[in-house]
Amino acid sequence: MNPRKSLMAQFLLGGLILILCVATLVVSQRHASGLQMELVNWQSLANTLEVDVLNLQQQAQHYKLNAPRDFESYNRDVTVFYQQFLQQLSTISETYDRMSLSLKEMENSWLGMWVLSGDNPMQSAMDKQSSWGEFWNTFIGNLNEQIGDVNEPRLEWAADHILATQENVSERLATLKGDVEAAGQWFNQTYQSLSWVFSLIVMAIVAAILTAFALVVIRPIVSTTKVCQAVAAGDYGRKVTLNGTGETKQLQEAFNDLSSRSKLLMDLIGDINKPSSVPSKLKNMYDSGKDALNCSWIGLMAFDNDRANLHSSVPAALDNNFKYRHVSLNKSFGRDLLQAVETKWLDLPELRQLSMKRHDERFLRELHKNTMAHHIVGYSFKCPKHNEFILMFACNLAEGFNKQQIDLIKTLSSTMADGIISGLDYVDDKRAA
Repeated sequence: MNPRKSLMAQFLLGGLILILCVATLVVSQRHASGLQMELVNWQSLANTLEVDVLNLQQQAQHYKLNAPRDFESYNRDVTVFYQQFLQQLSTISETYDRMSLSLKEMENSWLGMWVLSGDNPMQSAMDKQSSWGEFWNTFIGNLNEQIGDVNEPRLEWAADHILATQENVSERLATLKGDVEAAGQWFNQTYQSLSWVFSLIVMAIVAAILTAFALVVIRPIVSTTKVCQAVAAGDYGRKVTLNGTGETKQLQEAFNDLSSRSKLLMDLIGDINKPSSVPSKLKNMYDSGKDALNCSWIGLMAFDNDRANLHSSVPAALDNNFKYRHVSLNKSFGRDLLQAVETKWLDLPELRQLSMKRHDERFLRELHKNTMAHHIVGYSFKCPKHNEFILMFACNLAEGFNKQQIDLIKTLSSTMADGIISGLDYVDDKRAA
């Protein structure tokens, strides 16, 4: 049997598929949870960035309203306000860098790589952030030009620049914030839909595996059980339809063999003492045992002085085709039959090659021509009122009889011979009457 068709292999394959599905579901959920946390952090940083920029603009507005009017006030603002101003710019840059780091973390996730690979709100928000970063770098460059010498910064000019670009900066920042929020909402909705789809796929796989288990294991066992009950009730010879695979199919095949042999044995026991002719006895043996013994023809050879004659054979259609029904004991096949009488057993494999090799054996050629047999076995017995007989069985399969079938024939041949002897006596009794 192919190891891939065994129940254990199929069970392990189904279990492996289930484990992979569950593992994929768990891993994807963990990655999705991490990505959702990064998205929440990204949104929080976008809000923080908006607050930081607003604080910078408020500082500029405050300075513009309270610009120093003398040298002493200016020195104080350089010492205090300018440092706060630089600190606020640094805070904005740090917030933006943290947003960029959060994006990098998402890009490094396999789920994030998949999300960021297409045209979607996530990709749009990422592009918008990159665009805002370029804009902010330009804004800082222009701001530094307005400040001039850092030792004597032009704070009022810097404040004017901030206030002049306030509306543009705020609009860009509001757009970025909106895109980031839209990206988070899109991801949550998309992942929820995908989770449902993937869960349905996993459930479908589980259902398919359970269905396959029911079809491959449970259904064959149920059908075999029903036939077992029928055979146990006396319906010998009943066969199971081979609907299993692997070990269940082997079980069904073994049961069919057992049922066929049980039928053959019970029919022999019931038929052995019934008054009927030899052809009827052979027909009953053939009908009961053709499946169990895997035979395509049964014949009875009777010895008479210097030759052996084909007394009877079944099926009747094949028996009628024999035009030459005797074999000389001086021929090679005749000597094989005589040796079988001594050993109580005849075994002729490769009958086709044997019939071609012994071209002068007409009966042997007819035997192969009519039965198309590849293998002949026979059991020798003696009737008290008659000469020797050989009960022959033919198999027309290329591999011939297997060991179990030959052992079964050897075991039952004596019982079959008793039935044939009763058929011979039945004929003699009718003649005497």
